[in-house]
Amino acid sequence: MGTTTFLDHDVDTLTEAIGIPEIRFDDLVALAKEAWEHEDTISESLEYIVERVNGSELILTLIFFGRIWEGIEESKEENSE
Repeated sequence: MGTTTFLDHDVDTLTEAIGIPEIRFDDLVALAKEAWEHEDTISESLEYIVERVNGSELILTLIFFGRIWEGIEESKEENSE
């Protein structure tokens, strides 16, 4: 991701910027995927995530979840063309 300026401090990673250990990154991506795959509705998926993480990890997981959702929607659009 390069260097990000966050609250006037230079940091090398997003996880460092929001105070999440780098080793948690893959876990949060996996949680977002799991929430998408195992729940029937968006609201159920969001509840699934909220029950498992909070704070900065919640925000980052929701961002990953949004990216998954966008990717699914783009795939649907491409397949319908």
